[in-house]
Amino acid sequence: MNRQRREIIIREIEYWKRSRLLPEQYCDYLLALYTEGGVRPRGRQWRSSLAVALCLLLPAAALVIYFTELSFVLQTLLFALFLAICLFLGWRWRRERLLFHVPLIAGAWLLLVASVAGSERYFPGQGGMLAAVVLGNCALWLGVGRLFRIPYLSVAAALGALLVVVIAWWR
Repeated sequence: MNRQRREIIIREIEYWKRSRLLPEQYCDYLLALYTEGGVRPRGRQWRSSLAVALCLLLPAAALVIYFTELSFVLQTLLFALFLAICLFLGWRWRRERLLFHVPLIAGAWLLLVASVAGSERYFPGQGGMLAAVVLGNCALWLGVGRLFRIPYLSVAAALGALLVVVIAWWR
């Protein structure tokens, strides 16, 4: 079989695998057959590495807020950059069942931390404003959880709102 025809078949099998037109085991077998046992670079490994790197944004964001002397404007810009990365990767991986959740969780956490830091900055010592910010985040989580049918996000929103109400009642 000539090389050009083989490359077309390999690309088609990779498309079937990405689109889940055939089970993954079948596609792996066909790829091994047509590449004669050769290993082709896989996009999933690259995306998994990027997901791990995204998880490293979370400690970086905590370091930016709590352990640096950066101005509040610079901290806000860094949070906006981190959040934009999470939103872009969430949009890019919207069809990946497992990888979609990594930027979603990271983005929700970053937004919560950034909004709480902003609340503490502009409304220091006002527990009511802090509670409103956390309840706003919970409402956003609930909306996104219902929109994308993600139960853990809806449960986190409900538990967060319940926790805010219990703490407010306790005081």
